[in-house]
Amino acid sequence: MNESSKHVLLWVSPEFLKSPGMVQLFTEAGIFQTQEDDLEDYLRDAEAEGGFAMTGRLAEMHHGAGIWISPVDTPGLELMVPWQFVKSVVTAEGPRRRKPSG
Repeated sequence: MNESSKHVLLWVSPEFLKSPGMVQLFTEAGIFQTQEDDLEDYLRDAEAEGGFAMTGRLAEMHHGAGIWISPVDTPGLELMVPWQFVKSVVTAEGPRRRKPSG
């Protein structure tokens, strides 16, 4: 199975949100979606829940520094979430297309 065909759900520690650069990068890529006005509430909620979810397509899971994901709507763009922020990873393969018979 090709990793790029897998959907990925990450549970990320709230410390990830303390980096304005990471938040901006993942927001501009369309992976992390929150309004700047709501960011303070989002930070508070993520802290209270022990993290937050992030989704995309799995680009590379076996990299020493972190897990690489791509926004679903932006093929070719890959962003890394450093392993120290990743609490759990769930992957699922998209539906396979059937080959026409005949």
